[in-house]
Amino acid sequence: MKTIARTPHLVDGSRSVHPTGRFPTASLVLVGVLPLLPLLLAVVDDRAGFRILMLSLVVATATLAIALVVWVLSLRERRVRIAATGPLRLAPDPRVGVVLWLVPLAGMLPALAAAVAQTQEWETLGGRLLEWGPYVLGAVSLGGLVREIVALRKPLGLVIDPHGLRGVRGSGALDISWDEVGDVAPVGPHGPKLSIAIAGRAPAIIDAHRLGTDPAAAAAVIAFFRDHPGDRHALADGVAAMQAITAAP
Repeated sequence: MKTIARTPHLVDGSRSVHPTGRFPTASLVLVGVLPLLPLLLAVVDDRAGFRILMLSLVVATATLAIALVVWVLSLRERRVRIAATGPLRLAPDPRVGVVLWLVPLAGMLPALAAAVAQTQEWETLGGRLLEWGPYVLGAVSLGGLVREIVALRKPLGLVIDPHGLRGVRGSGALDISWDEVGDVAPVGPHGPKLSIAIAGRAPAIIDAHRLGTDPAAAAAVIAFFRDHPGDRHALADGVAAMQAITAAP
């Protein structure tokens, strides 16, 4: 799905989209150096089984590092990302969807490498960690892959149309009319969570990475159409809907 990223003045941007209130540079650097350890071990050790296992871990950890960078960069203060066509849909950067599939796929590589090494009787280090660890990681990764497959049943992002709200892939199912929408606000002083109060039900808490949108800005968009039913006809076209919001006094 093609998306459009904009930074309209719906909010002042003073609320950080990061959980700690600051860009997580140190955490990203730490994750970024993780692939270096198995790479070093693969270079210095010439046992075929051990080497193929370490190289598979290099790929898995490097994929995870890239995914975390994409995940963090997918949100920015004030930025709103919408689908380029169709009704108004707060949708994530397409790269987020790609890495959410790549991470579990890469996580299964060590299990495959371990199976090949055992089948070919290639020499490797002993111990339960190297014997069972790759299969445990593979099982967890397979679970993550199944979760993404099951999530395909839900709409990508948050669809905001004249009838109400529906979505969100990767979060709890949401399908409510405008009459059911209550208070909408970001959760906490900073961070990527959006809360939507629903009449007669517990609030929906959505990770804004799944929306590609600053949760404060997402709350402003939803609140505008909740409070201005006469403008909801514009929701049939997402670009026109955003123009209606920015043009409002």
